[in-house]
Amino acid sequence: MQKFLDYLFKEWFRQVGEALLLAFLVTTFLFTTVGVVGSSMNPTLLNGERVFVPKYETWLVRFGLMQWRRGEVAIVKPPEGTPNAVAQFPVLGFQFRAFFIKRIIGLPGDEVSLREGVVYVNGQPINEIHITASLTPYPDSYPVVCYQNERLTALVTQQQVRFTPDLLPEYLKPTLEMLTPPSPEDLAKSRSGEHCFTGSLKLKPGYYFVMGDNRTFGGSEDSRTFGPVPTSAIAGRANAVWWPLNRIRGLDIPEGFKGL
Repeated sequence: MQKFLDYLFKEWFRQVGEALLLAFLVTTFLFTTVGVVGSSMNPTLLNGERVFVPKYETWLVRFGLMQWRRGEVAIVKPPEGTPNAVAQFPVLGFQFRAFFIKRIIGLPGDEVSLREGVVYVNGQPINEIHITASLTPYPDSYPVVCYQNERLTALVTQQQVRFTPDLLPEYLKPTLEMLTPPSPEDLAKSRSGEHCFTGSLKLKPGYYFVMGDNRTFGGSEDSRTFGPVPTSAIAGRANAVWWPLNRIRGLDIPEGFKGL
């Protein structure tokens, strides 16, 4: 019996364990691949494609040796409680919080807003020809805020979902802290009744604003829904598509983000 157990350990358990440990170390510290599910990054990424993610960059960011850049495609873990963020594992059936693939729009310290479908970073509109050449963005505005008698009465997120400050979900509370103060003109209008307008977010240190490239109505659930995400929520950067083989390509930063 002892010989049989020794055989199992040496020829099976140890080899399998070593292989699993090596795979864990590689995917945690060197690189991994992620499959694209859905259409939120159309036209840049298509459903079923797989992207290459250098994991060592994630550790360099966490140790402060580099930072993510505007325009990069990021693998993002949305905040707990985010609508549609829970997926079901095939066959086994258990639920888990899925990763999203989004583009980094704003960096810590940036002021971000979306007006009639045009994204502004620090007051400068981004020329997103990489999107508009293939689709027409929905004329969405974000963040829409409402004031009455100089007090915030509502935050309106993506697809016109309205939250009052006292009923704000936990995942949106950091967003409330990043709202830029209203202008004296907007405050004056609020004295005559509820006044709603498009504001902006001043990103706190360690927070990023992310969006999908599919800007059609309902095309992407992103920071317009769950707010800016902390550095810890970004699991890596997708730098290339490696599957299918006939669509291998790099994922460069679009020209519109350069020079911001």
